[in-house]
Amino acid sequence: MTNIINKNENGTSTIQVDFIDEGVNLQGEINVKGSDAQVLTYLKVFENDLRLNFADLFPAPEVEEGGVE
Repeated sequence: MTNIINKNENGTSTIQVDFIDEGVNLQGEINVKGSDAQVLTYLKVFENDLRLNFADLFPAPEVEEGGVE
């Protein structure tokens, strides 16, 4: 995932994310208000929400054959 955070004149920040680097055609954008630290914290929440809400777009994890030794 790649992200861009832009500070806006009105005191908000715009978070843009893109998952094309993972082979997933999904982009998201949201405006949030808060400090730089709060915006970075919300970036993680926003990413997780997109991954959960659009789980069908993401490839399933590979399952290794075999068991625990």
